[in-house]
Amino acid sequence: MHQLKTTFEELFPLLSPHGVYLVEDLHTCYWEEYGGGLGRPESFIEYSKGLIDVLNSSYLRDYRLSVNGFTLSTWSMSFYDSILVFEKRPKETPYAKMTGTPSW
Repeated sequence: MHQLKTTFEELFPLLSPHGVYLVEDLHTCYWEEYGGGLGRPESFIEYSKGLIDVLNSSYLRDYRLSVNGFTLSTWSMSFYDSILVFEKRPKETPYAKMTGTPSW
């Protein structure tokens, strides 16, 4: 299982800012003979579940996760049957802007 994570962490930052990174055969993350299993922390499935939080860390209000390069360079993560697709696209940290006069 570690090879999927290691490969992703090494190659994803080098990918074009408008590139696509695809991980296939994720069904093996559930197979014990490949070091996987449901809920097993070492599996790429569990790792990618954590990346969902990093992708959305700009919206966290408790600051347990920080906005990082992954947050600012990843536009989407799309899960399919045994496949995960990451789409890179530069983005800015979102912010709230109020205009006008409050009506309260």
